[in-house]
Order: sequence, then C-alpha cells, then structure tokens
Amino acid sequence: MLVSILRALSELPVSLLITSFALASAALPAQTASLKPPLTPENFESTVAHGLWFVEHFSPYCGHCRKFLPTWEKLVDHTETTGGVQLAQVDCSVNGDLCNANNIKAYPQLNLYRDGVFVEKFEGNRDFDELTKYLANHTPPPKPPTNRQPPLPPTPPVHAPALNPTGDVTVLDSTNFDKNINMGAAFVKFYAPWCGHCKKLAPVWKQFAKIMQGKITIAEVNCEADEKLCKSQGVSGYPTLVYYPPGGEKSEYTSGRKLEQLKAFVEKAIAPATQPIQPEEIDAYVTDNPVIYLLLHSADDVQLINTVSRLAAPLLGSPLVFTSTASALRKRYAIPESAPWAIIALKDRNPHTASAMYIGGRTLDASDVDFSKWLMANRLPTSLELMQDSFQSVMNAPHAPLVVIAAVGSDTKEKVADRFHDIALKWRVRTAGTGIVAGRSVVFTWMDADKWQSWLKSMYGLRKPRGDDLEDIGVIIADHQVLKYYDAEPSGVPIKLTSPSIFAALEGIADGKVKPKESENLIERMARYLNNKMTAVETYVMANPLTAVFFLVLIVIAVFTVVRRFVTDDYSAHEREYGYSKSGRMD
Repeated sequence: MLVSILRALSELPVSLLITSFALASAALPAQTASLKPPLTPENFESTVAHGLWFVEHFSPYCGHCRKFLPTWEKLVDHTETTGGVQLAQVDCSVNGDLCNANNIKAYPQLNLYRDGVFVEKFEGNRDFDELTKYLANHTPPPKPPTNRQPPLPPTPPVHAPALNPTGDVTVLDSTNFDKNINMGAAFVKFYAPWCGHCKKLAPVWKQFAKIMQGKITIAEVNCEADEKLCKSQGVSGYPTLVYYPPGGEKSEYTSGRKLEQLKAFVEKAIAPATQPIQPEEIDAYVTDNPVIYLLLHSADDVQLINTVSRLAAPLLGSPLVFTSTASALRKRYAIPESAPWAIIALKDRNPHTASAMYIGGRTLDASDVDFSKWLMANRLPTSLELMQDSFQSVMNAPHAPLVVIAAVGSDTKEKVADRFHDIALKWRVRTAGTGIVAGRSVVFTWMDADKWQSWLKSMYGLRKPRGDDLEDIGVIIADHQVLKYYDAEPSGVPIKLTSPSIFAALEGIADGKVKPKESENLIERMARYLNNKMTAVETYVMANPLTAVFFLVLIVIAVFTVVRRFVTDDYSAHEREYGYSKSGRMD
C-alpha cells in the first residue's frame, strides 16, 4: 500500500485539487445572529425538558449544514407563528461530548424530543414542505380552555458561570488564580511590565479577549508583582502563554502571537477532541490541513469515541481528529476487515494514502501508552518550512524527533521543498510506513538562510548556498532537545540533499556510527549548566523554605567554625613566632 504513495501523487488530477480548494474555501457559518444561541451541555436537558423540541445538531464546517441553514431559518420563523413545537440547535464543533451523548452520527442530524425524552431522528428530505408536514404530524392539538388556573411558568434553566462574560482581560494573582482556572478553559499570559515583547503583545491580548468573549477566559499575571505564582507555573521567560484546558494538563503556547494565530489556536483547543466527518468531506479537510487523524470505527462503539477523545485532548486540536463509521473509507484506506477499529494519519495534503496507521484491538484503555505515543509521534507533517511560528512545535516537540534541516535561499526554496517532499515519501516507504528510526520519528525541514543566517551558522555551521545547485545546499540532522547535531554520513562525507545521503546518515545515527557535534560552544554549555543549577536551587528553596533555612544556618555555622579555627590557629602561630606569653610580656 505504501509503495503506491509516489504513484498516487503523480496521478493526482488537477481538477480534484481545484475542487478540494473550492470546498475548503467555502467555509460559511451554519448558525447566524438571527437564530437563538445553540444549546450547551449546561442547558440542554433543562431546555428540552418541557414540551416538544426539534433540535438540529450541526457543525459550522459541514457543507450540508451550510446548505440547510436558509431552510432552518425559514422553519424557525414558521414555527414561531404556528406554535406547538420549539426549535433549537447544538453546535457539535464546540460541544462534541453532548453530540456524542445524543448519538449524533452525521451532520446535520435533526432529533425530536418530547418532555426531555428522545422520540426519533428525522429521516426524510430536509426541504421546507416535508419538514413542516413532519412537525404538524407530531404536534399535539391545542387543548380546550378550562377554568383551571394557568400552569406555572417553566423553571428557568440553570446556567454554568459564563467564561469571559465582559470580553475583558482577567487579572489574576495568587488569591484568584486557582478559582478562575477551575471555572473552565483559560489562556493566561505571564508577563513583566519592563518586557518589550510583553508591551507589544498587550493591545493584541486585549483585542483577543474581546473576540473570545463568552468562550474562554483570557487572563494575565504580572510576574513582578506575583513572582511566586509565576515560578509555581514554570514561567522562565516573558511573555509566557499557557493554555489551561478544563480538567486537563496545561500546555505552553509557543507559536505566533498575531491575533489570527491566537484565535485559530484557541478555537482548535476548545473544540471537541473528536468530531464526525462525512466521506465526501475528507478531501477538502486534508487539502486544507497539513495533518489530520481519521478514526474508523463501528457505529455502536460509543465508549471508544469517549476514550479516544480523552487521549487526544493533549493534542489541543492539532491535528484535528475526525471519526467515521463509513465502510467506504475502511475500504479506501485498506483497513483490515478483522480490525475492530483503526486510526490513520493523512499528511502533506494527500487524501489518497495514509502516512501512518494504528490498528486497534477489541478495547482501548484510557491509560494506553502506545496509542498516546502514536498520537504524538505522527502529529507533525512529514516536511515543512521551519519558521518562527513552527519552530517550537517541531524542535521542542514532546516526542523529540530528529529534524533534518537544509539552509536555503529564496531562489532554491521551492526546489528544496519539492525535493524534501519526495525524500520524505521515500523515507516512509523505507521504514514500512512508520517514518521512525531507532524509536525516533523524523521530520524534514528547510530554513530561510537569509532570515536565519546568524543562527544557522552559530548553531550548525550552515551557510547560505552560493548558487542554485541543490547539491551545494548544506544539510544537518538536529537533535535539538539535547543541543546536538550530525553533519556527516558514517563514511565521514558531508550530508547532501539526496535520499541516499540523508538515509545513510539517519541509519548511521541509529547504529551509533555517526558521532554528534555540540550546538553550543564550551562557554555557552558552561553558562547553561550553571543557570540550570541555580534554577534548581531556587526552585528547591521556594518549595522547601524551612528546610532551606535549616541548611543555610548549618552552612553559616560551619563557615563560622572554620574561620574561627583558622584565626585562632593563625594567632597561636604568631604568638609562638614572636614569643608572646599569655600575660602579654615577651619571654
């Protein structure tokens, strides 16, 4: 199957790409300001508990939902006039758990509820006439008036505290930090007033808080005023941006700080960890995203979806995890018939062939380490340009990949991108689809030598190529998290931008036949060592102040004792040399 990757790419029709881009660009909302806000897990049950409710479960990314929107708006106006049934929506891109609980398998799905109890799913055509006829058949006739007292109004729904209700940046300190973090998703900026980058980010952060009103807490902590809190959160530089998911592990944000980049990150992070997808939508999503995961499972395995959602939460929506029960997709990606479920990685905007595959067993445990490692190890594209926005996510990725880096000029960037794409595909084939060598995944990257010239030279000795010959481009393999790199094959020949040369170097690294070089000089390594030791001491003192004071007192006593003994011995020697007696007379 994997050998067909290159063939599939070469045979990919241009018309299919154009269609995919058109689909991806048609992202119009499936819910407008004229409609009531969608229901949430906090108010769904209490809202549909009384009367007849017709609820649309939708996703703003679903083409069918966008197409159905005008009909839904017309239906809302109609039912407000006729009465008898009330309409509502649930946005499954935000409230995936609620949609899973309501057994939503596709978008849009229309469910009928009576007094809080699910009645049935609407199975007809989604045109206005058929929908009005369907609702008329299920609407009870009006009751004749009686002399009884009118019923009490329904109890208003109890809403959870709204996040970021005013659209302002929330100021946090030691007294209110835990309370605000525990309320729900929060994105926190740790800053210092004197920091230039912090000052530059400040107006963007305020605007960002306004955009995220009602969705997520946008907060900030002044580390000059609350140094202890910042140290407890592991803040070592300014500004540090940390995302706190509800009930999950915090994650430092290291990508771009432009408004659109921050918005895109949060929208992915707060979205459901998994979301269903239709087979006809696959190509558009893959074309629009460098990596997506696709979980293929049986229709009745709700527990699997819940477990995968928990294990995928640390991904923070990057990549997106889609789910499908379509047998056509299992056939398309050659999932073994004996496999209860499988998850595949679709990379490099190629919707035809899986770059990696994980075959699941009968059950999936929430503590499954192998599955979690697979999710982390395959989240990056096979090849990409290393820029300011992508540097941290690649070089400091949790699974510590080996990163192949080429220094390119503006005139060779496109050629190198094509060459690396070809090399990356060959590497997948060479490694039977895993892309892993000696337990390490490999990412193929290139960097603009004009913008990064000083850094590339000081870290790896790479210089901008003089011409446009790809054979003259410098290539190294970085193990950045230990600040080491490799620049030669096992034979000692410098690495070239060819698959045989790079593969020989990678396999030589795995076999221990290629020796690493240091990315830092001796002085830099010594400074980093001392800084780490000082940081460790500072952390220990803050965590154990009483113990630290005890040891400090012991050190002072020891120093005092040594100094006193030295002075006493020196005085005695002086006395013997000059013959002074205890009475002060000379003998």
